[in-house]
Amino acid sequence: MLGRPARSNLPSRGLWRIVDDRIIAVDRTAAGPTTVLVPSEDVLTLTVDLPFPTRAQRLTHLPFAVEDAVAEPLATLHFALGLEVAPRRHIAGVVRHARMQSWLALLAGADLGPAILIPDALTLPMPSPGVWVVRTDGDRALVRTDNGAGFALPVTMLETAWSAAGRPRLVPLGAPLPAVFAEGIAAETALLDGSGHATAVLAPLDLCQGPYAATRSASASPLRTLALVAGLGVIAHIAILAGDTLLLDRMADRKEAEARALLQSVAPQIALTDDPVAIGDQILPSAGGANRPFTRLLAQTSGALPGAGTVAFNTVAWTPGALDLTVAVSDAATLDRAVAALAGAGLGATGATAAVDPARATNGLNATLRVTPAGGQ
Repeated sequence: MLGRPARSNLPSRGLWRIVDDRIIAVDRTAAGPTTVLVPSEDVLTLTVDLPFPTRAQRLTHLPFAVEDAVAEPLATLHFALGLEVAPRRHIAGVVRHARMQSWLALLAGADLGPAILIPDALTLPMPSPGVWVVRTDGDRALVRTDNGAGFALPVTMLETAWSAAGRPRLVPLGAPLPAVFAEGIAAETALLDGSGHATAVLAPLDLCQGPYAATRSASASPLRTLALVAGLGVIAHIAILAGDTLLLDRMADRKEAEARALLQSVAPQIALTDDPVAIGDQILPSAGGANRPFTRLLAQTSGALPGAGTVAFNTVAWTPGALDLTVAVSDAATLDRAVAALAGAGLGATGATAAVDPARATNGLNATLRVTPAGGQ
């Protein structure tokens, strides 16, 4: 079904769209590769955080990152990775294998050859934060949201979706929006050219990837395809579990080494071969009687920080009456929230940015925190 038939008289280039299982020419003179717009009603597009260094790793983890957003078995679905819209955050698309196969069969029948398949909502320009771009065509509306994703729905349901999203500002394209949206219309013309049409954009998502990256020379059995996808899913789950186990083991070894170094600096008379927990039991009572100021201050610090955002500990140093922490935060605002959260918990806290440490690469900001008990005790 997916093989390439004898050539027809249709040019294998230009811009096309699929409507009701028919291929319709939009612009046969359009430059670039053959591009086919598919109905956004059949594709779930969303943005997903994939903090992995390579594209292969991001593709492997993508199905499990969006698993909670789909209501069908993963084996029946095709997952596509799109444009990076923020550091380690990507547009992604999810569509049924059966739908992909029917679209590619239509392309093969029209002799369009290898093509880029794009959900039509993603052809709208990406708006600025807090804004939706909306194009209406009869009783159908296309929406591009400020996170880069998009969707299609009947115009009669647009108000419900808009209200559920907190009534963002709207930039209408094409036909005017109904009067109920008047309060949300934004005066943003930078997204449009002089004719009032959306300016040209690069394809943010191509669904033709993975098993659909190229036209196959022979028909593919749907059952065989599903079995292959299911097998790959099982292998991916096993690989992720094995990787997590290895990572946790390495983290435990590193944290034990850091704990030993910290305890050795506090109590050099203790042998490094001793159990770190036993060493702590020996040291902490002598440092503050039964009150254990180190563990108490560390517990208070840890309990105060979760609400501040992403704060990752790198090192902890204890001096009588104070904790000196090196941390990684996502940005300066997170560091300010961490200091405020510690102060709100009754602790003394100061924070400052730190130089980049090549030994601890981070996508955020290196910083230091000094924490003292309430009242400097």
